[in-house]
Amino acid sequence: MRGILDERYLNTLCDHLRSTPPAGGDWVTRARAWASPPGSGHPGAALKVAANRQALYEVAGDARLPLPLGYGPASRYQAIAQDNALAVTLAVFAVMAATAPDGQAHTAEGPSIGTVLGGLPRRGNAQAITARATMRAIETVSRQAMSRLVHDAARARGSVVDLRTVAALGFFVAGSNRPQQLATNPTGHWPDALHGQLLWTPVHKVSGDFATAMAE
Repeated sequence: MRGILDERYLNTLCDHLRSTPPAGGDWVTRARAWASPPGSGHPGAALKVAANRQALYEVAGDARLPLPLGYGPASRYQAIAQDNALAVTLAVFAVMAATAPDGQAHTAEGPSIGTVLGGLPRRGNAQAITARATMRAIETVSRQAMSRLVHDAARARGSVVDLRTVAALGFFVAGSNRPQQLATNPTGHWPDALHGQLLWTPVHKVSGDFATAMAE
């Protein structure tokens, strides 16, 4: 973890998603190829595309999502976390839209990404093995975690997700020594996240939802 980050952009992105899903378009086809892991040449990036700001922002513009601009000077880690949140949100939507009802993969107040992943084991043993490995990668802040997340989201055929939970999970610096903590909760989920404490950890809440869905 790189300390507490400025969460204004994360809140702006989640507030937008609370009422407005990403717009459809040709960008969805491009973003389905974004599951590539970051590689050693892209420190901090959650997906390879997160290191290509021009390409990322062009797609975000086509999807009509707010960009992480206009928040004043950002540190390197701040900028990485913001771009990661945006990239993972777009990539998950793109792969799930291929099979979601009417191509709309995002539903505010829909299931969290942990619940979606936790439902995969019911689809077969191979899915169970993959989903558990993905969750371990997320819990250990692996540089491969978000790439695995996007791949598994694509396997959740016919499912929808609340992308605000994806954005919060993706708001981090890949390769950190522990999960990112947040001081605000703009996800619409986990109302007890800040109960009696100043910070909460999205990874822990996603992991909890995963375990609950697995047990059903």
